[in-house]
Amino acid sequence: MAILKRFWRGWAVSALFGQTTRREGLLFSLIVVAAVAWPILLVAIVAPKISVQMIALVPLPDWVPDWTVRLGWMGLALLIPLSVGVAVSVKTPPALRRGPLVLLVLHGFPITVGLASAFAIIFVSVPIMRAAALVRRQKITDIPLIMSASAYQEVAAKIREVLNRQGLSLQSAEPGWWVSAPMRLLTWLGGEALRSHVPERFEHFAAYELALSLYPSGLVLRGKPALVIWAHGLVAEAVVHTEGLQTTDPKAQALERRLRPLWRSYDLDPARPARSGDLGRELDQITRDLRTLQVDWDDWQVLYRQILQLGRAARGERQLLDSEPPPPEAQPQAAETEPSPAEAQPHPGE
Repeated sequence: MAILKRFWRGWAVSALFGQTTRREGLLFSLIVVAAVAWPILLVAIVAPKISVQMIALVPLPDWVPDWTVRLGWMGLALLIPLSVGVAVSVKTPPALRRGPLVLLVLHGFPITVGLASAFAIIFVSVPIMRAAALVRRQKITDIPLIMSASAYQEVAAKIREVLNRQGLSLQSAEPGWWVSAPMRLLTWLGGEALRSHVPERFEHFAAYELALSLYPSGLVLRGKPALVIWAHGLVAEAVVHTEGLQTTDPKAQALERRLRPLWRSYDLDPARPARSGDLGRELDQITRDLRTLQVDWDDWQVLYRQILQLGRAARGERQLLDSEPPPPEAQPQAAETEPSPAEAQPHPGE
């Protein structure tokens, strides 16, 4: 599932290591995956031969003593947390390092526990959330949106502003524990270095027919299918005015970041870009660079769409979705009665 996949490729890696290069991202993703599998190694220490058979599907000969296999599992069980500790120590800014290096490396043990526990919560809650949405005839959309802790509140405010301008009436709500628990647990066990990469407060917005949960690497929309699709489009249009990134590949993100100063220039004086040759020249150069950019299609088409958005704005034209009211099938329907506090609570996985 997309949410589970992004656990180790998205917010878990971003929270632990901040911004990474493509090569670093692959290495750190492997470390996070190993940390998630760490509890399996603990079980393997208790039943070493059975664990080998379950993983390799090949029985070990009887003459191989249990203690040698157990020693191997114990070595891996120690290596993974130490690798996590070394990786986090290397990526932690010097100003945030507390205590000797050996203690920072040993801090990989509680971080590994946090990663495994957070993944377990997500692994259980996501299927429940999907099943609940199916019963309620709701749609769930998971949208990649990478942002730093400093940009998190700005992105949340912009999304809420744009959606409410369309009459959705989103209000701040307290997310369920299944939303905040994984990241809070990881933050608590990760210490100061980890807290510098995540927001202090997670945002969850709810209306009668739509709920939105914002994570450090994306957001989840749940609600009436037509309304979710409409809101998805509005979010895609709106976040170009923030520091949130809609691409995931570091090469695509580098090109996307070059668009952000152009958007800031537009927001300061919307009438000027149409007369500005500098914006046109830079946009043409970004377009040429996109032609030779080697990234996955999902990231490529996001950049293509953002370039078209900026070109439209530079010509003095409004964005396609935000300029018109939602179609009838996507318009939020007023409830006949106010929802009860229980109905207003988010469902698992929001």
